Amino acid sequence: MISFTSLAISAILWTATPSPEPSVYPEYNGDVNLVTPGVIGFLATLFIAVATLLIITDMNRRVRRVRYRELAQETIRSEQAAGAIDDATTDPSDDSTTGTATETESTGGTDTDPDVPPTQRAD
Repeated sequence: MISFTSLAISAILWTATPSPEPSVYPEYNGDVNLVTPGVIGFLATLFIAVATLLIITDMNRRVRRVRYRELAQETIRSEQAAGAIDDATTDPSDDSTTGTATETESTGGTDTDPDVPPTQRAD
């Protein structure tokens, strides 16, 4: 059952005029076109733009480096395959092209033995 007090409170609430919504910020009476984020907003936007450009530049460098490494590895593989074909077609009795390690060390040259594959970087 509905009590008299709850019925009276409901009647008062229905007949009362609502108050306006409270505002957290006071109403701005000036020109709304003059309101800007200011220097702090500009600096924050500038910082985000510069950081984005730096990240994109770094990403492009890294992707390009990976592509060049893959291209270099393909070149090394093709040279090794061509060297293996040349070794198979070369006459093994011809020893004018082979040298010993002491000859290359004494002359200060590098060891260019085609049987030794070139070293590759681990990174």
